[in-house]
Amino acid sequence: MMRAKKQRKVTVSNQKTREALNHANSYAWRANPGAYVGLMLLTILNGTSVYVSLSFTEYVVNAAHHLVIGNTSFHKTAITVVLYSLILLLFSGLAVVEKNLKNRLTLDVNHLFRRELNEKLSHIGWEYYESHETFSQIFEVRQHTNQAILEFVDSIFSYVAVVPAVVVFGYYLLQINLLVIPVYILLVVVFNLVLAGNMFSQLQEYWKNVQPYAQKENYYFEMSGDKVSHQEFRFLRLFDFATSRWEECFNSEFNIKLKIFRKHEITLQTARLLFNIPYILMMIVIGIEVMHGRHEIGFLIMANGLLNQIIDTCLQVQNNITRDHVNQRFFNTWVQVINYKEDPVDLPSADFTDVEFRNISYSYPQSRRKALDGLTLSLKKGQKIAVVGLNGSGKTTFTNILCNLVHEYSGSITDNSQSSFFHPCVSCVIQDFAQYQMTVRENIAAGNTAKDFSDAEIWSLLKQVGMDTFIESLPLGIQTPLGQLDSGIELSKGQWQRIAIARLLAKEDSDIWILDEPTAYLDPISEIKIYEMIYQLSGDRTVLFISHRLGFARRADNILLFQDGRVAESGSHKELLNINGQYARMYEAQKKWYA
Repeated sequence: MMRAKKQRKVTVSNQKTREALNHANSYAWRANPGAYVGLMLLTILNGTSVYVSLSFTEYVVNAAHHLVIGNTSFHKTAITVVLYSLILLLFSGLAVVEKNLKNRLTLDVNHLFRRELNEKLSHIGWEYYESHETFSQIFEVRQHTNQAILEFVDSIFSYVAVVPAVVVFGYYLLQINLLVIPVYILLVVVFNLVLAGNMFSQLQEYWKNVQPYAQKENYYFEMSGDKVSHQEFRFLRLFDFATSRWEECFNSEFNIKLKIFRKHEITLQTARLLFNIPYILMMIVIGIEVMHGRHEIGFLIMANGLLNQIIDTCLQVQNNITRDHVNQRFFNTWVQVINYKEDPVDLPSADFTDVEFRNISYSYPQSRRKALDGLTLSLKKGQKIAVVGLNGSGKTTFTNILCNLVHEYSGSITDNSQSSFFHPCVSCVIQDFAQYQMTVRENIAAGNTAKDFSDAEIWSLLKQVGMDTFIESLPLGIQTPLGQLDSGIELSKGQWQRIAIARLLAKEDSDIWILDEPTAYLDPISEIKIYEMIYQLSGDRTVLFISHRLGFARRADNILLFQDGRVAESGSHKELLNINGQYARMYEAQKKWYA
């Protein structure tokens, strides 16, 4: 029963590996058809070099023997040796061309994979990053699948190269003894289907167990090198704290990998022993046949190389099979990621007035509580709305849904023009805004990639956020690289925030602006100026200000106080103070700090 179950498991794994090889083959073709065809032809052609090499070895030894006993002329022997050498030199040149083509195809496959992965991840919903299972799959794909595909492609061409080599091996083996071929076939079948089958099934389980530790180990290792966390890492003296956890994960990963490497090496050496036994016996048989005059001495020397090449070829095939069985796990994870549900296609913004949230409920994949619980509200066109509330009250989830990042919710969202509300009309500056390691111009233009901005338009946006004077003082102006990726300059948090707001302004056709803590890194005077600027530039847009600082809320047309995933209070600043509820208590508590 257990054996049958294990056999079924091996059979399923074999099928998945074949499917992965087929997909990798088509992947290589799509990456560069010309390089693929050229490499395939060269692989087959270079595979015949085995015959030339073995034949040359046999001829040289026999020729040397005949020269010693005087049965041939030196002139004839020299011409033949030169011809063989020229042919081998030609094959060496073809091998160089083959290597260059393989490098080109590798780069193209690498480019295609990364492009398709980035494109896919840019279209999937935020929920996939919230779920531990799918986030781990994404991590695994980013860490391993690219290399797995490259190794699959390498295996494909290795298997193709084996075909002409096997023909050559068969030709020479038939000259020894008809029993040689079935013996070697039996050894290959027994080794690859029995020993390798047992090994790769265990290796896959080991690799599966490695992933959680690898992910954690990578996280703790990156802590000291990450610019954002480096300051805390230093002043909190986190080295011993983080290192102890890193070493714990590293040791767990190390022990599992050690089992993998040990199992792999033991199996390979066992294989070498299995193949060396018939090799020794075969050399004895051939030696006896040479003594009886059935073959010349050159055949014995050639047979030594032949049998060694057979062993090496079988081990290479077995190694590729084992590696392919391990890699099919990573490839299958890639297939799962590719089949992730994508966000709905963005619809063009129509004439926008109001947005209605009706009984919206949502829970994050890793949470048992509802982030939103029956949320119902209305966003009126042109209103300036303050969204306030304690941490965990649902503010961010609400804006994620509004930005079309979250979809697996219940309830409905509509506007005046269509049954479903989509995000092309929404622009936002999130609290943890991106600091793109690009030029000033590129950082701002990223807010509206559909538009080709002139330099004057970029300068105008910089002026609106009060960054024009500083950028003008830089030698390269708006072409100045930001960050450390390209010998750029560093900005303060407040300056980065102004760049993020300029990026928001770059999308002129937005109907809704969302600003999550837009002045978190600004001083009080700059904060007032930024709010004044946003009010002036917003026009008839709907603007949502999300902040824990309530001073700005006095100017808002409407205030939404979130509590337990729904709007607990709504109204103007004056109205909510009169209610004397949660908002009034929060406002009075903050007011004391400035009294």
